[in-house]
Amino acid sequence: MTPDDLATRAAAWAKLPGGVDDAMRACAAAVHALVAALPVTQGRPAWREDTALGAVMLTARLHRRRNSPAGIESLTEMGATYVSRYDSDIARLLRIDAFVGPVAI
Repeated sequence: MTPDDLATRAAAWAKLPGGVDDAMRACAAAVHALVAALPVTQGRPAWREDTALGAVMLTARLHRRRNSPAGIESLTEMGATYVSRYDSDIARLLRIDAFVGPVAI
């Protein structure tokens, strides 16, 4: 998957009305570089489907995050709603952070 493919898939995932924009391209390039360096992609000619989906989700998440640089998603009469700093679905798909896959005994 190329960064442009990733940007296109992430824009569709995020349902962007205008399609891919410069911010999405920047997010896709950064996520592509990150995922290409992960052990899960080493020695593989193409990303697995779970890895590709995790990359799409992370790209869309970073694109949305640009609207909340301080981590605040919205302000209501009840207070602030913050963007979660951890997404367990993305961690599982990309095999990053604290995720550990099943182990055969």
